[in-house]
Amino acid sequence: MSTLKMFYDEDDIVVTPTRYPKSISRVAENMTVITADEIKAINAHTLADVLYYVPGVQIDIAGGPGSVANTFIQGSTTRHVLLMIDGVAQNNLTESFPDVGAVPVQMIERIEIIKGPASSTWGSSLGGVINIITKSPDETSKFGGMVSASIGERNTGDYRGEVSGKVKDVSYYIYSGGLLSNGLLPHNGFHGGNLYTKICYVPTDRADLNFTLNYNDASRQFGEEPLLGVSVDGNYQYFFATLALNYVLSSNLSMDLSLRSSWRNNDFYYNISDTDFTLSGLKVNDQSYGAGAKLLWTPRHHELLFGVDVDFGHAKSLSLKDGKQRMDKWAVFLNDTISIDKVSITPGLRYDHTSANGDFWSPSLGITVAPMKDTVFRGYVARGFGAPPLFYTFGDGFYSVANQDLKMESVWSYSLGVETTLFRYVWLKTTIFRHDISRLLGDVPLPDGRYTVINQGKQRRQGLEVELKTMPVYNTSLIFGYCFVDAKDRLSGEAIPLVARNSYDVG
Repeated sequence: MSTLKMFYDEDDIVVTPTRYPKSISRVAENMTVITADEIKAINAHTLADVLYYVPGVQIDIAGGPGSVANTFIQGSTTRHVLLMIDGVAQNNLTESFPDVGAVPVQMIERIEIIKGPASSTWGSSLGGVINIITKSPDETSKFGGMVSASIGERNTGDYRGEVSGKVKDVSYYIYSGGLLSNGLLPHNGFHGGNLYTKICYVPTDRADLNFTLNYNDASRQFGEEPLLGVSVDGNYQYFFATLALNYVLSSNLSMDLSLRSSWRNNDFYYNISDTDFTLSGLKVNDQSYGAGAKLLWTPRHHELLFGVDVDFGHAKSLSLKDGKQRMDKWAVFLNDTISIDKVSITPGLRYDHTSANGDFWSPSLGITVAPMKDTVFRGYVARGFGAPPLFYTFGDGFYSVANQDLKMESVWSYSLGVETTLFRYVWLKTTIFRHDISRLLGDVPLPDGRYTVINQGKQRRQGLEVELKTMPVYNTSLIFGYCFVDAKDRLSGEAIPLVARNSYDVG
């Protein structure tokens, strides 16, 4: 892999496919990694800005910096994309919405994206996973840091500061920032602040304890409708915290124990033009608490991981039946990486139980073959699922009727790919994929004018991804990305609307 390493960072180690560190050359999934240096080079302000540059990922953004953005992976719907930070899911419980426009980038070390279901590892992730790994403390000094500011038109500014260091056995990283803008369109502004902290305690060479805390607070303007004389404002507060213990039991056995907690508040307001009248709209509050345990055993030729996840969550909203509903879930999973010479085989299996929508088994099997030092072939097949959001199951309001019989949306996914530097000074990655989706959720109108959601649809999304990058010459590389998606209804044969058939990235 010596030639391929020219296009990777350091030891090209990733954690998202199997939830333990391993070389990307042994990853069977279709995966993209974005580093902190790449984020800095494109001058991104939020995660939404970064995802623009990823082939196979499309972003529909409502305005300027900090605006709400919908994320699609190979034609998936937004709710099928799982967003993780420090092992904590950032999708809300009511709609399973990943708010990528609210995630600042300064504290990000790298972003690992799996395109396609990763349910055998992460659970509900029918479309894919965006996993954010945050920065680790700088252990080379007691204190260091940076302050930066960038300012643009329409009162737009991105202000950041971070400090990091190590004192005895404790190291720390603290980031705080603010993003402000009046927006690109009328009534399209954003004013937010965020704080992130990571503290690591290493009492022995066999154990370390890590604590993280993240808090985001912002107000958004969602635009206006001049014909109706109405504009929409919103506020949000997002918080999560984690506590994790990593312990090495022996030379080939280690254990991770973790606790996590999060809450998310969203408020929406409607303003009547040319008046001071404001109408309070939807208020949504999510809270969840969880724990996880992982045991990693690495005998010869194997990296075997057994894990357990448990989460208890509830959401409060007037749009939910009885004003409050729960989503409790637990899962057990087992995956392995079997490496023999130039071949790696990665079987995986996970069982998920939810209090709202039943159970699901998620098997997967991948293989990588490296016949030459500059080429890797990948094959992957997996069964994945998407858990219905609470509003789909318990939404009971003026326009909707609850349906507590909803089942998991399911998918069988297949991919074949090759990654090579056989052409001198050029890295090329090509992947063909197919996703067969069943029990897709859809709206059904009712006689009284309302609607309910049922499992009714079948889709097939298949296509091709191509990525190309030249080796840097005088710090300059040329990049090209292309994704073709053929998305059709498997029952009617008609094309799925609003799915990008061709997308290009050139830079």
